[in-house]
Amino acid sequence: MSADRLLHAPRYLQIADELKVRIASLDPGARLSSEPQLAKEFGVSRFTVTRAVEQLLEEGLITRRQGSGTFVAEAPLRRSPGYLLSFTEAVEATGHSAAHRLLAYGPAAWERGLPYGRDEALVLMDRLRLVDGMPIARHRSVLSRRLVDRIGLTEDRAADPSFSLYRHLDDHGLSVHSATESLLARPAEAEDRKLLGLPRNGVVVAVNRHSFAADGAVLDCVSAIYDARRYSYEARLVRRHRPGNTLTSQENDNAPQTDARDRHAGPRLGPWTLGGES
Repeated sequence: MSADRLLHAPRYLQIADELKVRIASLDPGARLSSEPQLAKEFGVSRFTVTRAVEQLLEEGLITRRQGSGTFVAEAPLRRSPGYLLSFTEAVEATGHSAAHRLLAYGPAAWERGLPYGRDEALVLMDRLRLVDGMPIARHRSVLSRRLVDRIGLTEDRAADPSFSLYRHLDDHGLSVHSATESLLARPAEAEDRKLLGLPRNGVVVAVNRHSFAADGAVLDCVSAIYDARRYSYEARLVRRHRPGNTLTSQENDNAPQTDARDRHAGPRLGPWTLGGES
């Protein structure tokens, strides 16, 4: 916020901006002063401080742990493009614990957009994904019945909280070789708001991914939603080419890059805790 606008902003927004400056100098996990202490420091009511804190919570800059206090939020997890990680692998790479709760498992109807034939038997695996026991995302995977039978996937196996589809595929010699992915931000539906603990005006990032084996066989079609406060996407762009110019084979190579900048691109998940969660 500019200095001029800040002078005319409500007091709670002025305090929120001052706290942002303070947060920027602190490490993730650092504890902030209590609301009564902040109210005394800024010479305002507890209500005004609470509104400022809620603004920072909404922006994902801080987290609130019931009975413990308010803390600087963790930096989002970064995942490099070109390297396909499962949700479990991405979460565990940050030192957190990934799990899930099976919401549904059974026959699925064909839908437009799925890379399966209309007559192919399909299976739906619907899971609520958890990080350290907290709901973070919902993944609805549609799999070929032939694939499910080949890898011995059953409802009991899918219900195991530690189950990872990508790892299960690896164990049966079917590593994910490539994938296509699209993202769309949209208002959360009522059921998803309830599952993810979102406010009435909550927004989710809808991610659709189709995963393929090295021979082009479809392995998984997942329609996922993430709390938008915990998901962002960052990409590294190459130099622009004017119309009519042809990319060289090196410039058009989709293989994983070794440039260090790639470590700062791709999906970013987190922070795992937000206001009101313990």
